[in-house]
Amino acid sequence: MKKKIIAILSVFSLLAFAGGAYLIFTVEHSAANFDELIMLHQVEILREHLLLNIHRVQEDLYSQSTRHPESVDAMANHVGEMENSINTCFECHHVDAVLERFEDLQQQIGQYRHAMSSALVVLPKDARRRRDELEKASTIGDSLIGKVNTLIILTNKRLNERTESSLRDLERTKITVTVLVAAGPLLIAFLGFTAIGGITKPIQTLLRATKRLKSGDLEHRIVGLKDEFGELAVAFDDMAHALKERMREIAESERRYRLLFESAGDAIFILDAEGEQRGRIVAANRAASTLHGYTMEELLTLGIQDIDASDASAEAPGRIERILRGEWIKAELNHVKKDGTEFPVEISAGVFEFDNHKYILAIDRDITERKRADEAIQRAEHIRTAGELATGLAHEIKNPLAGIKVTVEALAEASSLSEEDKGVLVKVAAEIKRIEGLIKGLLQFARPPKPQYTATDVNGVLAAAAQLVVTNLVSASKDSHAVGLQEAFGRDLPAITADPMQLKQVFMNLLLNAVDAMPSGGTLSLKTAYDRMANIITVSVSDTGKGVDPAIREKLFQPFFTTKAKGTGLGLAISKRLIEDHGGKISIENNEGGGSTFRITLPCGHGKGCIDHEG
Repeated sequence: MKKKIIAILSVFSLLAFAGGAYLIFTVEHSAANFDELIMLHQVEILREHLLLNIHRVQEDLYSQSTRHPESVDAMANHVGEMENSINTCFECHHVDAVLERFEDLQQQIGQYRHAMSSALVVLPKDARRRRDELEKASTIGDSLIGKVNTLIILTNKRLNERTESSLRDLERTKITVTVLVAAGPLLIAFLGFTAIGGITKPIQTLLRATKRLKSGDLEHRIVGLKDEFGELAVAFDDMAHALKERMREIAESERRYRLLFESAGDAIFILDAEGEQRGRIVAANRAASTLHGYTMEELLTLGIQDIDASDASAEAPGRIERILRGEWIKAELNHVKKDGTEFPVEISAGVFEFDNHKYILAIDRDITERKRADEAIQRAEHIRTAGELATGLAHEIKNPLAGIKVTVEALAEASSLSEEDKGVLVKVAAEIKRIEGLIKGLLQFARPPKPQYTATDVNGVLAAAAQLVVTNLVSASKDSHAVGLQEAFGRDLPAITADPMQLKQVFMNLLLNAVDAMPSGGTLSLKTAYDRMANIITVSVSDTGKGVDPAIREKLFQPFFTTKAKGTGLGLAISKRLIEDHGGKISIENNEGGGSTFRITLPCGHGKGCIDHEG
């Protein structure tokens, strides 16, 4: 089959080569003739253009004898165009005889221009001389027109001869091409009928395989073909195998990127950036759904404005316009969860194009904790500054205050004073003592002592603090049963590395505040627990008093804020400072049945960590 096709193709190729060579020679010959015809036409056009310019200059001369003569500037421009036309004629290739004619024309045009200049410089009052100069220039112009007409006639004659010759050659070429074109299909038909028997069956086999491949059957293989079609079948099978591997790689890549998209910790949105639904969410990952409290189906029915806070939603169209201009924006704004809770996010968004459609990729990161950390750092800086100021102020007050106290106490012991005056001085001394306590607390808050970490049993420290408070109540009150104590200590608490004296100070402060919240009596509840998953210890101190007004709850831990008549407002602030130094947190909340609960969480891993033991 291969040799037969090669022989037929060889004969056909020789005939095609011979016919093609003849056609090329004929076409090139005809093209050369037509190029010459085009050149002659161009020459004819240039000469006619020269003739038109000479006629126009002649008309300018004739107008000088009329009531409306042409201006000198216009005539100068027309003469310049005439000279440019004759100069253009020299750019073409001419025989010597024609060149001599052009040189004669160029010389005569120069004379023509000179004669016109002479006529135009004559003053209008010398009418006779002016008329003579104009007639002289006109005579030269008429001579030029006659010579150019002669050149045009010669060009037209030669052009007609060449045109007739080219048309005869073109007719012969047409006949030859018609014969070759008619013979070509016959040769092709002969070759097709000869080879069709050995080609149709393999092609049908390949066509069926192609349809199987198109339907997705990448396991199909071609068998039974030989020679070149057999090689093609092997290549086809290799292609199917490679396509299968490529499809597997694409699926794996898509699965990998989908996994990255879905498992990303930040919320990722893909938004529509065109049309009436600009800003609509077309895709989102699991983190976006969890962060905003919507199901994935609910998110896909919303626009980005629906999860923006009111101020951010109003600015959303402007942000989208900036993104569509190619800007990659970063901003901090508030989003709204499904339950209406607002929270801060940091967004990073830009535009991308897929399938001739523009989309916006937006990555949102919850920065609530970062905001809290920034606020904590800022608060710590304020506390540090206030502490430095308070320390300096306390030192300045402490010494004079001690002198005043000693003086007042000495005066109070004087025998010459009345009992009423002595009572006043005793009250003054008591107030000075109270001021000393305030200064001592202020110094302790501003510069707390460095914790002395050691293995500490939280239950033991809390029990000791509770015992001191109960003892103090018994000694200070006639009704020792006014405040009852309930203890629910966790038995699995590990020992932690902490300063037991500082913890005791914190527990004492909370216990005394709880007792003060129950002036008519009540129940003081203590509870400890250990969370193994979070690895933290929780201490709860509850009372059955009136609870805390929500309006002042956040202010309780601020320095110098107090609800007691003689309080310093530093107890809870110092407690919070000490707990935070241990890496923990302290908070207060109202109980459902009345009263409030202080809750302390201490990380078991703070400092040197925990010491496991069986409690």
